Amino acid sequence: MQHALSEWKPRLIKWLLALVAVLGVAAEIIDPLGDALKGQGFLGGSFAALIALILFDAVSESEPREVSGVYVLANLNDLAAPFREAFEARQVRIDFSGFTMQTLIGLLREPLERLADEEVRTQELHLRIIIAHLNLPMSLPGRLDPAPEASGLPAGTVFFADFAENRQRMRDDFTKPNWNQLKDLLDRVHQRNPHIAITCEVRESPQIPERKVYILNQEKLFYAPYGIMDTRINWRDNSYRILDAAGFGLRYGKARIIGWDRRAQSRSTQEIAEHHMEWHRNLWEKLGYIKSQNPVIPEPRWVPPEERAGR
Repeated sequence: MQHALSEWKPRLIKWLLALVAVLGVAAEIIDPLGDALKGQGFLGGSFAALIALILFDAVSESEPREVSGVYVLANLNDLAAPFREAFEARQVRIDFSGFTMQTLIGLLREPLERLADEEVRTQELHLRIIIAHLNLPMSLPGRLDPAPEASGLPAGTVFFADFAENRQRMRDDFTKPNWNQLKDLLDRVHQRNPHIAITCEVRESPQIPERKVYILNQEKLFYAPYGIMDTRINWRDNSYRILDAAGFGLRYGKARIIGWDRRAQSRSTQEIAEHHMEWHRNLWEKLGYIKSQNPVIPEPRWVPPEERAGR
């Protein structure tokens, strides 16, 4: 209730000041109206109108203004509309960086199913996906262990460390199933619309992701930072306390995802979008020749079913 009042109060003040300003100006122009209002002590003539106009302008300037080409999203589902719009293009390109592509699959499912169910004008579909390499030690996500009493640290302090079992859980329950789901979706698109030229590749990064990055057709970019969360997981009949790389949810504020449009009129907005796109482009190029000896996904490129059958 208090939040709603704080939002409406400036608007109400503006409306009242605008009314005073309009009546003050009208009183100076229309003599009968001016005589009546002044006779009632309602206005002080042009001076009151001038004061009202100054205050009206001050209140207007104090309100935050929306910036064209900047997006503030409170929910991951809000990305569904930009993804649908991106798939209206003849040449569709989606670039992504994150841990296991779990959220990416959720956003791609609807537009890919539409491509698999309808005849479309789309001619090309390109997916470039960067995920975390989960076959080497990492501290996040990791295990949390109580600090020994002899450590001299405050009670309740925990140490973080690599957690091989959790990395295996992420590989087996998320990364590999997500890749298989994506390949199945692309198979369906290819079978329904074989004219669409499809390329899709996954590259594994030794860098622990600090954010999810979605780039749509090299035009719009959306950025969702990871937080950290002390939590418990159950896996294979065991319970573990871990430090998880949690999605940056609403508990951290109203905004969950920030976006920038490369086509915005604001040059600074364009440069922010280009900055993040260049970050992804640079990482993608480096991972073209920097490889793991033991990848999570041994065959990281999608190929049509008929080519797989001929191998």
